[in-house]
Amino acid sequence: MRDAFFEELVLRAKQNSNVMILSADHGAYALEDFSLNYPNQYINIGIAEQNMVGVAAGLAMSGKIVFVYGIAPFVSLRVLEQVAVDIALMQLSVNIVSVGAGFTYSTDGPTHQGLLDLNAISSIPNINILNSSDPLNTKEFVNICLTSLKPHYIRIEKEKLAVMQRLNSIDNAMNNGYSLIFEKQKSQVLLLSSGFLSNLISEMITDQEFLELNSFDFIDIHQFNPVSTALIEKIKNYKKILIFEESNKFIHTQLIKYVNGIFANVKTVSVDSASEKIFLGSSRQDMLETFGFSKNIILNEIKGFA
Repeated sequence: MRDAFFEELVLRAKQNSNVMILSADHGAYALEDFSLNYPNQYINIGIAEQNMVGVAAGLAMSGKIVFVYGIAPFVSLRVLEQVAVDIALMQLSVNIVSVGAGFTYSTDGPTHQGLLDLNAISSIPNINILNSSDPLNTKEFVNICLTSLKPHYIRIEKEKLAVMQRLNSIDNAMNNGYSLIFEKQKSQVLLLSSGFLSNLISEMITDQEFLELNSFDFIDIHQFNPVSTALIEKIKNYKKILIFEESNKFIHTQLIKYVNGIFANVKTVSVDSASEKIFLGSSRQDMLETFGFSKNIILNEIKGFA
């Protein structure tokens, strides 16, 4: 997932000398050769994320298109004031690329787990959030950033994830801010998710156990702050919505102002970042299961809701 993004970004950076990549002493395979061959377009700021955002703002004001890269909590929570004042307020072409969504860095503990980054960044006006769920939309995020020339927070996965089977084309998905993954005729129930959990659920719903459930549709959302008008119009067709998210009710917060009063029932299954369940030394899969995202629990949630 990370390589899918940076391979495309490096290709575009080679074609456009105004594209700059800044790192907070955090590497990626695709950046190694680029940093050696195009040293004028790559700066390793070091472990100084707040300074990196300031440098990025200065470069953007001089006409550069800047991508800054680091681990999720350190390029969101640690730099929140700098992002708000230096980038979003000024509407500069700076794209914050974060890796380590959710429990990616599970064994490094809460300081490295990306559970609050989406909530924090979404509190800032004028910055679009893109959350990757497979290599296809991750790669397309580069084009969005280079085309719009506005501030973005791009959340990419470190792990290798399968390409999701969409019912809409990738071009349609990019235009509308979401992918339609599963659909049954005349369904009144909608499942919503984003990022890693979308990919996980997309693999689960091909199992016979899921196919035998009552009618439901499933959508992966990749664009937030704001959510697209197309998505809002789509979800108005449903009476009930069930949200799965590896964050602290971020999707719920983004959508509730639109769905409140429309749905008879809205339920969110999410990670409570303040929960006593947060612990060290476990794999991402173990931590997700602890928070209720095993196949059986997801299946039972859908059964009970639909």
